[in-house]
Amino acid sequence: MAEEKIKKIKIRKNSNLMLILFSAVVAFVLWIFLAMTAFPEQTVTIKDIPIDFSLDGSFASVANISVMKTSVETVNVRFTGKRFQVGGYGKDDIHVGVNLDPVRATGSYDLSLIVTSVNGDPIEDILVEPSTVKVDFDYMVTKRFSVEDGTLTADISKISAAAGYVIDPSEVIINPSYIELYGPRDYMDQITSCAITATNPSTVQKTVVTSNTSIVMYNKDNDVANESLTENIQFPSDAYELTVPVYFKKDLKLNIGITKMFDSFDLSSLKYRIEPESITVRSQNENIKNINDITLDYIDLNSINIGTMLTLNINDNSNYTNISGNDSATVYFDLEGYSSKKVTIRGSQIYIINKPADMRVNIEQDKIRNVTLVGPSEIIESIDSTDVVAQIDMLDYRNTDNGYAMFYLTIFVPKYNNVWCYGTYPVYCNVEHNIENLNVGE
Repeated sequence: MAEEKIKKIKIRKNSNLMLILFSAVVAFVLWIFLAMTAFPEQTVTIKDIPIDFSLDGSFASVANISVMKTSVETVNVRFTGKRFQVGGYGKDDIHVGVNLDPVRATGSYDLSLIVTSVNGDPIEDILVEPSTVKVDFDYMVTKRFSVEDGTLTADISKISAAAGYVIDPSEVIINPSYIELYGPRDYMDQITSCAITATNPSTVQKTVVTSNTSIVMYNKDNDVANESLTENIQFPSDAYELTVPVYFKKDLKLNIGITKMFDSFDLSSLKYRIEPESITVRSQNENIKNINDITLDYIDLNSINIGTMLTLNINDNSNYTNISGNDSATVYFDLEGYSSKKVTIRGSQIYIINKPADMRVNIEQDKIRNVTLVGPSEIIESIDSTDVVAQIDMLDYRNTDNGYAMFYLTIFVPKYNNVWCYGTYPVYCNVEHNIENLNVGE
């Protein structure tokens, strides 16, 4: 009996629970029905709806006028519609655009806002806060900056050369070599140049190619353009590439070579100095690391006299470039204690060497006057014309015509290895070829 009583109680409780749930459902449906019939419309407020500033189909679009600046980006909208249509509306269901009819030129306009349902549902009693938006319009233009005209440059201030190396900013290559910016005319007029800037700090000792770059714009005062100006300007999204050549740097001592006219002259007896003593060069040729000096030029011994001072050009070559700032050097000969003397050489003192066997050469001048000798003063004082020897070397003579020919004499003093002849001295000779049965010594 007790078990049956417990079962009847459980059945009664379950029946009561089902009745409660059924009543709730019926009440909800009844509430919906009453709401739809007694209150068919609903007022909805949606905040922070973005404004669509599209110019499609407007005069501004045809005239290439664009939006530059707006007073607000979003608005709050309140409206009324059918409850079953707008009851679940959110930001994506409402479109807020601007009335572009008044826009016929550049400038600032207070424009009214147009609110519609994205789904096409009718909405009424629309209230927009704020009710208007201030919009600035301007013409859009394209402006080109290039390496060729100097308006596009490279900024490698964050890249430095390692010790013993050097970078020449003027040789940095920008790829592409130009940039085109697109933006409002008034804004673009303020931009006068651009720079491609390397963004990653680094220390290098060989040529580097980097695409880690950014674009920096400058105004007419060569100041970096502020963000309010540049944020309205469109520029290429692709990274620009900078090629930065890096060179080994070294100081090289300057030397000269002296061409002596006769083998017995002691070059070490001739002292000189060069100013500057050395230059700084750059090179990408590793061989330059093994070179300590360079020869500027070869100087003929017979071009040196008391007080001679020579200026020689410092020329670049394929192995290095001079970056010292000195494009010439001066050679000063230290001839203190030296003097010069003029002598006369007779024809009998002129010797012909390396003459072909079938050639006759007759010297047509009896004397060579005012031949200048240079050397230590004590030696020059003791020298006279009999100590001097002059030679005509026929080894390289190739003219096969008979007749007069001019030769330059090699003049020296055999007794001394530190005396030389200053200047060049020509002599005329009568040359005959194909002479048979020449006597010995003739």
